[in-house]
Amino acid sequence: MDHRRPGGGLSRPIVDVVSGDWKITPDDWPDAIAATDGPQLVVAGPGTGKTEFLVRRATHLISADGIHPNHLLVLTFSRRGASDLRRRIAGAIGRSHVPVQASTFHSFAARLLEVHGSVLGWDRLPTLLTGPEQVELVAELLRGEDPEVWPSPFEHVLSSRTFASDVADFLLRCAERLLDPDRLADLAVHRSDWRALPDFYRRYLEALTERGRIDYGNLLLSAVAALSNDEVAAETAEQFRYVIVDEYQDTSPAQVRLLENLTARHLNLTVAADPYQSIYSFRGADLESVADFVERFTAPDGPPATRIVLDRSFRVPAAILDAALRVTAGGSLPGSAGPVIPAAHSGSVEAYVFDQESAEAEWIAAEVERMHLADQIPYRAMAVLVRSKRHLLPELSRALHRRGIPHDTPDMRLVDHPAVQTVFDAARATALHALDDPLAGEELDLAMRRLLLGPLFRLSVSAERHLVRERRRRGSSWADMALTIPDAGPLASLLADGAWATQSPAVAGFWHLWETLPQFAGLVHDPARADWRAAWAAFAQALDRQSLRDPDVTLIEYWAMSASDDFEATPLLRFDDRAADRLVLTTLHQAKGLEFDTVFIADATEGTFPDLRRGVSLLQSHSLTPDRAQDAAGFLRFRLQEEMRLAYTAMTRARSRVVWTATGAGIDDDERRPSRFLVPVAGVTGIDDLGPPRSADGPPLTPRQVQTRLRRVLVDPTRPLPDRLAAAAVLADPPIVHWDARSFAGVEEPGPDTGVVTAPFRLSPSQAAAYAECPRRYALEHRIRVSDRTTASAAFGTLVHSTLERADRAAMERGDDHPRLEDALEALGRVWADDADFGSPSLNAVWRTKAESLLERLFSEWPPDSGRAIDVERALSLVIEDIEWVGRADRIESTRDGVLRVVDYKTSATPLSVKEAEGAVQLGFYLLAASEDPDITAHGDVASAEFWYPRTSYKGFRRSFDPGRLGEVRDQLVEIGRGIAAEAWEARVGTWCRWCTVRGVCPRWPEGREGFVP
Repeated sequence: MDHRRPGGGLSRPIVDVVSGDWKITPDDWPDAIAATDGPQLVVAGPGTGKTEFLVRRATHLISADGIHPNHLLVLTFSRRGASDLRRRIAGAIGRSHVPVQASTFHSFAARLLEVHGSVLGWDRLPTLLTGPEQVELVAELLRGEDPEVWPSPFEHVLSSRTFASDVADFLLRCAERLLDPDRLADLAVHRSDWRALPDFYRRYLEALTERGRIDYGNLLLSAVAALSNDEVAAETAEQFRYVIVDEYQDTSPAQVRLLENLTARHLNLTVAADPYQSIYSFRGADLESVADFVERFTAPDGPPATRIVLDRSFRVPAAILDAALRVTAGGSLPGSAGPVIPAAHSGSVEAYVFDQESAEAEWIAAEVERMHLADQIPYRAMAVLVRSKRHLLPELSRALHRRGIPHDTPDMRLVDHPAVQTVFDAARATALHALDDPLAGEELDLAMRRLLLGPLFRLSVSAERHLVRERRRRGSSWADMALTIPDAGPLASLLADGAWATQSPAVAGFWHLWETLPQFAGLVHDPARADWRAAWAAFAQALDRQSLRDPDVTLIEYWAMSASDDFEATPLLRFDDRAADRLVLTTLHQAKGLEFDTVFIADATEGTFPDLRRGVSLLQSHSLTPDRAQDAAGFLRFRLQEEMRLAYTAMTRARSRVVWTATGAGIDDDERRPSRFLVPVAGVTGIDDLGPPRSADGPPLTPRQVQTRLRRVLVDPTRPLPDRLAAAAVLADPPIVHWDARSFAGVEEPGPDTGVVTAPFRLSPSQAAAYAECPRRYALEHRIRVSDRTTASAAFGTLVHSTLERADRAAMERGDDHPRLEDALEALGRVWADDADFGSPSLNAVWRTKAESLLERLFSEWPPDSGRAIDVERALSLVIEDIEWVGRADRIESTRDGVLRVVDYKTSATPLSVKEAEGAVQLGFYLLAASEDPDITAHGDVASAEFWYPRTSYKGFRRSFDPGRLGEVRDQLVEIGRGIAAEAWEARVGTWCRWCTVRGVCPRWPEGREGFVP
């Protein structure tokens, strides 16, 4: 061992004299991070903190060395990885700095070419082709090819989309290998099956130039070419003085060349890699890039590049790490970090084989539920990883759904979201309506049916069927029939003029639909459809990006494109709830870079995992890589080794537990065999040693599991008759004693009823009324706020009160006794324009009509004994036994008799009875508080208090308080104040229970009783 300082920065770390690696411990990190100059390769095993090292290096450059964030470039393999790096660095350096430029290689190449594309003869950056668009272009060119030019095996498949996809992939691989048509021609001399490809490659590049397009592969090649220009290279090196790269093992030769050209002038390059996690050869990744780093990035006249090794894992324990290494056969990869010191905590690895796919899915779902409830593991800390989404995930998703376990459904795409499908239904119906083709009638009816029954219009099934029958009977169009549907006039205009869906750019069509149908506003404001709002936002952004690539694509064409399995519309905006606790269901590749407590590697069967078919194309594009241009057996060995690395990568995502599952051969599937990986994972001698997990006889975790167990006892003929009869009795009438909620996993012990109210506190007469009805409901709704009590009726009342306040104040300023109807209607118009939001213009109009009716009745029957108002919206307060009571009187007026009256406007259509009003706590409080307010009593004695109900259908809308009951009201306020202060939350039954929002947890009702135990 030798102690030296690489690049003038490291002083403590130990260098291995054989490998030259600088192996650093966590204590050595500060010195290593501070050694920022020169080329450095951070080689690290799983969970050793290589990304954290890069984040700290970037933070040090900015915070300690004073490097401006604009002079630092951070590159990685995926947009998710770039976003994570950007977020972590921003969190470390604080918001006072400008954001660090963290992006993918392709995104950086695009930005570079936007600035320096002129050196390539470009006026502007060509439009980037998505994967499906590239395949479509290749297919178009192949259809014009002369079949005789192509080798005989390909003559008859030139028009096949599968072959077009194969050719498009081949051309991408050429670009990744830095192969132009001439170099490809040199290789094709020895490959008769490639003889037509060099000339086709030239025609393809010419087509891209003619159309102003560029694909992902040539985007990188063009960036490499631009950086070959001395002036561009110098300017770019001056701008990006330090370059940091994560997931370097996934780079292609073109990306490595890009880094060479980018950093040649300063070589301030830090990359992090783990060869054992190189799993993207099918996307051009070259495993040798890590092994060649030192030689490639060492300056001829400078010290050698530094290899920094992080060999202590903070995440992966020994049991998981050892099993993962057994899967890779324990071999050493070129450029690897060597042995990794496992994390200190314990872990486990299990492997199970089931006889049916449904049994595998059911067990995984049940185990996830058990771990969540019994072990208190969040769903987001668990993941089910599969090699392919096509096999087990649909069955597993159904099993999870039955248990109510939140998860992302398989193959979840933005375009499959119900919110986006609603837009597509409208576009599809409009396009079919314009065809006026009888053959399209059935499809049109189906599209309209989904639209009308869906959340936009919410028609009943009977109403929709009646429309269909009427349309057929009359021979009318759907545009005409839409005019007969309430609030569907805008839909009729959309159907009648379909240019928005069939001729306008897709994004313009979407916004036309959005602005035309007022029903969208109601859904946007619906709290239960927050995911719909997010989906529409992401969809609009995806359409905008599509318009930038190809403005000629219409909304109906976009819908047709979305039917393709490989359709690319990944939004930059998320349309799912990032904070939601949900189980992760994804592929092994997509899990890279993530970490979980528990990882299930499911559907591990031969042919699925390992999958030795990927990368084996008709054109054998893998042969473009020199070390893979070998016999079929050699290439299969390479593929198997990468599948081993994929298994290693997936297993090391877990902190504590890895579970492999597979389904063996069934009666109708004798070819199905568990994966060869299960034997080394489990450490057994053969696959026959593995079977399903042993059944657990522990207590049931949920009421559903109780029912399941009782039903099994009931139908089991081997069980004693008393047991079966007891099971039947409990299932028929389960008493509370058998369903003790505290016996179920995940149920917390009941907490105290106290601590809801803390002194000092203020109360209001409306709170007193709520407590007088039901103290428990008051505590839950007013104190704990477990339910959203905002309703349309409450919003209506607020708007009407605001209207009457404005009208009353205007009358006071004029010296009138009371407002005029026209003044009130004018005030209503202003209030409605500013604040009314009932979900849609139609609903706003309905509620405004009700408000106008209320005002008309109020002013037509204004009490003749009413006098002028002395104040409106008057704040009142009263202290009783050290508790402050506060309220607000709508109107205080001087009557014709010279006394004062407190008036409270009520917008409810159901008034209190005369008897109830005589002892109303709220009116009594108004009298008590107003009588003690010197500013009010200066105008006279406060003699009465009344509720006015102008919406009521009864003949008189006034309800008066009996002043003789003031003492009774004061006693009530004292008692209620003491009850709230003592936190006495008794549940009381009454007529108010019909509208109670917390009845489901009330011990006085059957539906809420099961939540309580003796």
